[in-house]
Amino acid sequence: MDQILTKLAEFASQLSYRDLSAAAVTAGKDRLVDSIACAIGAFDCDTANVGRSLAGPAASPELAGRMLGSRKTAAGDAAAFVNTCMIRNLDLNDIIQGGHPSDCLGGLLAVAPQIAATGEKLITAMVVAYEIVIRLQAAARMREKGWDQGFGISVATAAGLANLMGLGCDAARHAIAITAVANLPMRATRAGQLSMWKGAATAYSVRNAVFGVQLAAAGMTGPEAPFTGRHGLVDLISGPIELTSFGTTAADFFIPSVYIKYWPVAYSLQPVIWAGIELRKQVDHNQLVSLDVQTYAFSVMESGSEPAKWDPRTRETADHSIPYVLARALLHGVIDEQAFVRKSYLDPAIRPLMNKITVRVDDEIEKEVQRGTVHARVIATDRSGKSYEVNIVNPPGHEKNPMTTNDVAAKFRRLCEPRLGKRRTVAALKRWQSIDLATDVATAIDALNVSRARSGQAP
Repeated sequence: MDQILTKLAEFASQLSYRDLSAAAVTAGKDRLVDSIACAIGAFDCDTANVGRSLAGPAASPELAGRMLGSRKTAAGDAAAFVNTCMIRNLDLNDIIQGGHPSDCLGGLLAVAPQIAATGEKLITAMVVAYEIVIRLQAAARMREKGWDQGFGISVATAAGLANLMGLGCDAARHAIAITAVANLPMRATRAGQLSMWKGAATAYSVRNAVFGVQLAAAGMTGPEAPFTGRHGLVDLISGPIELTSFGTTAADFFIPSVYIKYWPVAYSLQPVIWAGIELRKQVDHNQLVSLDVQTYAFSVMESGSEPAKWDPRTRETADHSIPYVLARALLHGVIDEQAFVRKSYLDPAIRPLMNKITVRVDDEIEKEVQRGTVHARVIATDRSGKSYEVNIVNPPGHEKNPMTTNDVAAKFRRLCEPRLGKRRTVAALKRWQSIDLATDVATAIDALNVSRARSGQAP
């Protein structure tokens, strides 16, 4: 018997809202509000538009899914793809070391309004997905072995959907098994000059998870041991996995530890931006001759080890470039969506400043990150030889420096007002902040209808 599969299926089929700690519910609501803000803020993104162009009708009403920002439905897997593209596009949704748990929500939010799910059911399914993806990423360490985060996201999404749809343990087992063996994406997605696919890769995994769950619900059986059996995950890729046990005490829920992003870049770049903002208070960037960025190994590998990061040609590369975001922060004191339009990251005027930047691993900072501390140091030198040092430790959004519910609400308003208008944004925020009281989440989904705001109706 596959003990890992059994643990996941039992947790997915048995967890109920009454099992959740108060902290888990609050953390879930904050991250749900945050994720929806990211989605509506990216409503017009290219990846979602491509997905919409291919989203056909469902074979039957019960297989349909809702696309965020619209009253339209499509096949459930297609709707999940579009939703996840929106959530991911700005690179502003929540994160752990190894991936973005909120990517799972694209599937849950597609299905929930179609089955008249309550707010309690949505939150519970969300917690299932988050708890599983956190444990899988920590135990299997797929990223470090060259595999992309979509594996954990797909398995967690399948488990969350099984909970949301009320599947029994056997059906949940099959849904997770089907999804696990069929979704092992390569991390080449996030190497070199990055493409649109960087923002769509987990959307594809979520799409596949929705279809896998639908197959299982219709009677499809899955492999008996996808994790620990012959040719399974442990045998082929991960090696032995010690999965942290699930429980129902407050300490058993990891969702409150998931970071919320302040800036729309890779999380490891958050302290780099804050360092740039602090440094510009101390010295004019025109006086600088060198900037030495010291950080941890993964950050260097992902965002400061390739020539492309000193010459970003796509927005996906720019938001994963230490030289670009540091130079931009020094020049403007902020990193917003404007930083990632073509004219900004292709601007030749910023290249000389970027070329003064070097990036390297600091051994002590590497030890700190292994203990859960996020740290970046920037040492700059001006023309006179004077040195400036800035250290940023655990920037806003870190579990030890969390963004509050009010901070998340401000982020929601900033991202949603351009699409919904002020009045409708306030109303939508109120609904989602009290989503646990909703008897049917479809009404809260309706409040996010972008097309209404564009049709000439008063905002």
